[in-house]
Amino acid sequence: MQKINFVLVFCYFFLSLSTASAFDVWFADTRCGLEIDQLGSNSQWKTSTLDAFIQTHNPNIPLVIVTHGYKMTYPEAKQFGINFSKLTRKLGEHRFLFWSWDSEKEVCGIKSDAINAGKKADSEAKHLTDFLKQLKPESKIALIGFSYGARLISNSLHELATEQQAQNNTNNKNNSIVTPTKIRVIFLAAAVDCDQFGQNKKYGNLLSITDKLLVNINSSDPALLLYPLLTGIGSPKAVGRRGINYSGIPKDLAVKIKYLDVRPEIGVDHTFVSSFYAFLSHRQEFRKYALFNDDNKNKR
Repeated sequence: MQKINFVLVFCYFFLSLSTASAFDVWFADTRCGLEIDQLGSNSQWKTSTLDAFIQTHNPNIPLVIVTHGYKMTYPEAKQFGINFSKLTRKLGEHRFLFWSWDSEKEVCGIKSDAINAGKKADSEAKHLTDFLKQLKPESKIALIGFSYGARLISNSLHELATEQQAQNNTNNKNNSIVTPTKIRVIFLAAAVDCDQFGQNKKYGNLLSITDKLLVNINSSDPALLLYPLLTGIGSPKAVGRRGINYSGIPKDLAVKIKYLDVRPEIGVDHTFVSSFYAFLSHRQEFRKYALFNDDNKNKR
């Protein structure tokens, strides 16, 4: 833990000296439908619209979408959006979108709250699915999900791929769904069932629409150790601790999955901050998976 604490101290010191005026930062919130804000030159959020985002989006510049997990309030999410975007801006050109959803803690008890939060992540996924449909097919999109945020992303991409397949199987080609073809996914401490990525499973179509999937693994994560207890002893383990069960996944899709061991950086912890900073400490992987640097001839 000493290593990550040192990183945190350094980063927050850096944040106190920097401004947010030199990059393209947005905030999406789905607590009351989809609301879009943009970060102004004064480091304050200003109300915007989905149309404004779409009209100003350059598909040649990577879009990095980061979403949180359980127990994050609206004000916390807005501050995290500012902080994290400052940390990523020097790693390469991109548009940054912090995606927030209704994950506030309830008062039903730890187990019930966690189960309800998972259900919310499932239901909230439709907003992200609809958003992705608005983007041009040539867009480069990196989706970074922490804990239940990884579950939200998994549901969204599975639904997007399922809709696309259904449309392509009909004769009505004029109304077929055109989705971005360059989608990369990064799971941070993913609170997702490890055995749900095979064919005919809950997230079985995710890999068909994903270019690359990077799973950050921490075998010391205390929250994910208890993850199976949410649905009963013997239930599936969490992806963020165990990895993905390859059963039922075709070989041509399984090769898209890669792992990054972040246990040395994080240790016994399960927080958004530690997971995000640990991933950023692996700059080569961040540039590859989030900024599509392996697609660029002139790497930074």
